[in-house]
Amino acid sequence: MFLDAIIGLLISFIVAFLAYLKKSLNVSGMVTAILLGTIIYMFGGFLVWGSLIAFFISSSLITKISEKSEKKVSKGRNYVQVLANGLVAAIFSIVYYILQAEIFLLAAVVSIATSNSDTWASEIGSLSKGKTFYILNFKIAPKGVSGAISGLGTFASFIGAFFIAGVFIGLYAIQYGLGFDDFLMFGGIITICGFLGNLIDSYLGGLIQAKYRGVETGTYTEKRWLPNEKVVLASGLALITNDAVNLLSGLAASLITLVFFI
Repeated sequence: MFLDAIIGLLISFIVAFLAYLKKSLNVSGMVTAILLGTIIYMFGGFLVWGSLIAFFISSSLITKISEKSEKKVSKGRNYVQVLANGLVAAIFSIVYYILQAEIFLLAAVVSIATSNSDTWASEIGSLSKGKTFYILNFKIAPKGVSGAISGLGTFASFIGAFFIAGVFIGLYAIQYGLGFDDFLMFGGIITICGFLGNLIDSYLGGLIQAKYRGVETGTYTEKRWLPNEKVVLASGLALITNDAVNLLSGLAASLITLVFFI
């Protein structure tokens, strides 16, 4: 355990520090990523840690491409965003270590697949030229609004979950070997549950995520402020931010995995 802690700390520090240099993480995000990465490596091993790194690298690259296309500048993920995407995986990694039941290992990876699916859907979907619809009622929605989906974004979300499934299967095969039945089971559960997690994310984003309206211009935003203008809560719950939705959807997908496996 001590050796795993040292290895996890070192490799998590290297990855997180490089991400900080690339401005994919800010300082608080880097520190949190190191802590979560160390915990996940200690309890979930290289399988969960490797899946987490695959999510982080791939989603960071896609985010950078999207930002470049839309001429945006990111300040990097902060500690809240890192926790929203990695805390569930850390919890289920610890449960797996205690109970030594493989289903909890899958539950940890599914939460990562959900985060990857959501990120790919959001960033790639934002490049869509087609119509965007609210998942709650399928009425036409503005692009980029929480709870809105598009054909391209939905396809990207499925591929995002499938990508994490492929990474996990590859790492599992290297470490333990993998039969065809396990290949289908692992791949199917991670892909399907990760994709469902993204749909849950979209649903919760439209249903309970806080959205605000400017009192003067009527401009809608998911932030609690607008430049030089007061905002009021227009819909959703004040405590439910996008990060809270990400955390809840990852947890829901992991719990679905437990039921799915049983």
